[in-house]
Amino acid sequence: MIKQTSRHAARLLWGGTGLVLFALGFVGIFLPLLPTTPFWIGAVICFSKSSPALEAWILNHPRFGQAVRDYRDHGVIARRAKRAALLAILVSAVITNLVVELPLARLGASTILLLVAGFIASRPEHAQNPGSG
Repeated sequence: MIKQTSRHAARLLWGGTGLVLFALGFVGIFLPLLPTTPFWIGAVICFSKSSPALEAWILNHPRFGQAVRDYRDHGVIARRAKRAALLAILVSAVITNLVVELPLARLGASTILLLVAGFIASRPEHAQNPGSG
């Protein structure tokens, strides 16, 4: 009984987190500095543990599904998406450094943005061929 309850609680937690990530990604469709695809990648991970129907819906989305599948299956971020993400990070860094007054907070935010930018830049732009090593 306890095992079943904890499984149910875990599904609810994964599902709730997936819904929050999906909502943030949805808002990103309309706000240029908030990306959609990274949040939906996170949502797919959560929905894979809680709601296969929602996972499939995102993976089959006509606009964002391919990018989510490419990242999930191969760790690939297309060049155009990389450029857009890195530009958004640069704009976010400039705005943060203009708006945030506390030096330690600016340093922390800038460090996080730099790490995220480095991660994005390091991702392959195309899936590797199986025999290419």
